[in-house]
Amino acid sequence: MSGVTLLLKNLTRNKLRTLLTVAAIALPMLVFTVARSFVDVVDLVLRESDRNMRVAVHQKLTYTTYMPQRLRGEIESLAPPGAVTAICRTSWFGGHIENTQSTFPNMAVDRDTFPIVYSEFGLSPEAVERFRNERRGAVVGRPTADQMNWKIGDRVTLVGGLPPFLTLEFVIAGIIEKTNNPWLYFGLDYYNECYQQATGEAVGIHNFWLKCGSPSAREWALSEIDKHFANTDHETRTEMESTFLAAFTRSGGDWVGLVWTVGRLIVLVAVSVAFNTLSMAFRERTRELAVLRALGFSAGKIVRMVLYEGFVLGLLAALIGVLPLYVLTRLVELQLPSIPFAVSISGTTLTVASTVAIACGVLAAIVPAWRSSRLKVATALRKVV
Repeated sequence: MSGVTLLLKNLTRNKLRTLLTVAAIALPMLVFTVARSFVDVVDLVLRESDRNMRVAVHQKLTYTTYMPQRLRGEIESLAPPGAVTAICRTSWFGGHIENTQSTFPNMAVDRDTFPIVYSEFGLSPEAVERFRNERRGAVVGRPTADQMNWKIGDRVTLVGGLPPFLTLEFVIAGIIEKTNNPWLYFGLDYYNECYQQATGEAVGIHNFWLKCGSPSAREWALSEIDKHFANTDHETRTEMESTFLAAFTRSGGDWVGLVWTVGRLIVLVAVSVAFNTLSMAFRERTRELAVLRALGFSAGKIVRMVLYEGFVLGLLAALIGVLPLYVLTRLVELQLPSIPFAVSISGTTLTVASTVAIACGVLAAIVPAWRSSRLKVATALRKVV
């Protein structure tokens, strides 16, 4: 009997147990794969963001502290000719639709420079014109437009999430189609007008977004703007967009680190389940292994046979739990509820998840394999007689 034939017979000895073991590894690997895909998307967004040649200027200690609107003009006058293509001021509104649970991010922006600074949004000339000419005009990302069933020309009322909790009405002037951006953007001038009527003061700015003309211009902005505002009432911190987005993501909790923590727990669970199965199989086959040793099978061959069983279990788990999801995301766009981007399994993630699944099976087989190598043939054979 060949080693392959013996391996197949061992795996099919108890088909239900083998199937449940494979499923017990495959399901955690499925969760692990989806979780890692989210981390991959975040990494991709951060890498792609730096291609936009944008930098963020915000208050030195925190990006939640207001800064005066006039700093836009000061930065524009400070910049060398051609260094800064445009500057867009942004102010977080945090609005929500009254008496609903629907939430989405929203903020006020400069109408004149927003389409330039965020040119990758691909707003049509008609949408840009409507946005700039309509006092209450707003543009919104396609995910939110679909979620709320909005179309061009619809009127939307939002209640602000920050003092003085203004209630503002907007008209949808354009929909952002080229990205999965869920944000709603509206005119800073309109927000400022309503804010002044309510408080008597101008609304503050959270971030100044600079569109730089070249990598050298971006380096100038990163080094010189903070120097200019040092030791003033409004000290600044200038960051690349990827750095800002990474810090903003972590402000809600280090969920990337949480994903990896959960991933390690998932691997531990999968190894534990597979170990329990292989240990049970080893105990059931103690006398059988003793007979094989008596027939001339070496200890090393027995060890390899047990390790191969773990390897095959892990490989089957990868084929069932990881590969189908990879193929599915290549054929269709898989969108999960409340997630602003589609699930996309990269080749790297496929390789990592498959390797982890196989490693789970092999790790689970190490202890049974070690026990089989220490099996005393004479003692075990006495159980046969």
